[in-house]
Amino acid sequence: MSVTAACRHLDRVLSELAAEYGNLEVVREPREVSAEEYDRLHNRVRHFDSCGGAGAWLRDSSGRVLLVESDEGWREPGATRQPGDDPLDCARQAVRDQTGLDPRLTNVRHVHVRYCQDWTERDSIPLPFVVFTGDAAGEPHEGARWHESVPEDRLYDLLGELSD
Repeated sequence: MSVTAACRHLDRVLSELAAEYGNLEVVREPREVSAEEYDRLHNRVRHFDSCGGAGAWLRDSSGRVLLVESDEGWREPGATRQPGDDPLDCARQAVRDQTGLDPRLTNVRHVHVRYCQDWTERDSIPLPFVVFTGDAAGEPHEGARWHESVPEDRLYDLLGELSD
């Protein structure tokens, strides 16, 4: 898959999600990566039929939000899609793997598209990350935690909307 094919893949993903879930919010963000990271992403895009990932913004019955720790701050549970993965299945499995909880995913919150680029001015690689909403119950395992509000040390600013 070339960068052009990755753009077509993005269009296909967005069309399929819109057909199933209705209007979508698409958050587009440029992301500067190293030349090595760009090459790694480009190779992944070239060799697999999918790119991007999926995750979930989850609440419990008390309204708390479920987040997992990462080196860069708290984030929603999520994972890179593997070839042939459905975004919903990817998100559900990521929640199970990263928290030990079984989520009930109800809708698409937004699609966060990161356009990865490096200093060489090569074409940006679009990586769609589908974010579902839903709920879960129980105590997550180590590395995940329920929060009354989204902490300041979060992976990206948009997560702050979970506190609303």
